Amino acid sequence: MTVEEIERLAAWCASAGIGEIEVSEAGFSLRLHMQSVVASTPPVEAPKAETVFKGVRAPGVGVFRLDHPTTGRPIAEPGQTVRKGETVGVLQVGPCLKAIVAPADGVLGAALIEDGAVVGYGTPLYELV
Repeated sequence: MTVEEIERLAAWCASAGIGEIEVSEAGFSLRLHMQSVVASTPPVEAPKAETVFKGVRAPGVGVFRLDHPTTGRPIAEPGQTVRKGETVGVLQVGPCLKAIVAPADGVLGAALIEDGAVVGYGTPLYELV
């Protein structure tokens, strides 16, 4: 794991509110413990209406891949019609790959996350139109 990958992982953990994470690979182990910074209480705002996201979310924590790492070809293209359960991306966790599947039928929108970005469980990846 490179310094840049560790910095990106630490930044992602801080933005996601994750306090501790441990990553282990053959011959390598990394444990990050994030200290929380207590800030002054922000002014209270009126609650905003939540919008329901209709799209593809990350099924876990890992590195989001638009192109399949073994073939180098895109798994799915924006504007492509997809069916429920069809693979639209890959989540890479070390040497393991996990399929990211469409939760419903629809037309795949543009990717909301860059290829190679570290994502967490439930991160929106694509919109389905």
